[in-house]
Amino acid sequence: MCYSCFMKNLSLTALLLLFTLAVQAQKIAYADINAIIGVMPENEKVNEDLQIYAIGLQKRLDDLRGQQEQFGQQFQRALAAKDTATAIGIQEKAIELDQQIQQSSQQAERQLQQKRAEMMQPALDRIKKALETIAKRDGFAYILNSVDGSGTSSVLYGPDEHNVTMKLVEELGIKLEGQQPAPSAPAAAPAQGGKKK
Repeated sequence: MCYSCFMKNLSLTALLLLFTLAVQAQKIAYADINAIIGVMPENEKVNEDLQIYAIGLQKRLDDLRGQQEQFGQQFQRALAAKDTATAIGIQEKAIELDQQIQQSSQQAERQLQQKRAEMMQPALDRIKKALETIAKRDGFAYILNSVDGSGTSSVLYGPDEHNVTMKLVEELGIKLEGQQPAPSAPAAAPAQGGKKK
């Protein structure tokens, strides 16, 4: 092997080793953001406001479905009167209206999702700020969301001490229902031990 090839391989190996050490030195944490959003006071208000917004969207769809029912009745009357030409005309209008209802339904769904995203933005900003505080304080380079929006876990394994869900809950000043805060249990044990001494 030539000297320059040896030096090139040595340099590449050293660079790879440095990169691996740098990656290993970075602390990564995770949190269940969806569970936290679910208990935030902002979420309850957003859900109430979205119900009102959804009622408005639903009214438009109900009006279109009312027209669809009228077309159905007109179609039946035209058939009973053996007026085939009128029945065909009504049927064509009903088909167009059905397509309009489908489009309006999809549009309403998109509008509802967009409205929810807009209304939840302040809460998400609050979570982001709390995450930044925890990351800086505890030395984490990354904090991942442990569960995505569909309920699928994106963190397949992680040490419990890197789960910052309860730290995030405390930083936000909220409480997860039905769960004992993980950090409180170990903190309580030394305090009781201290009293015994």
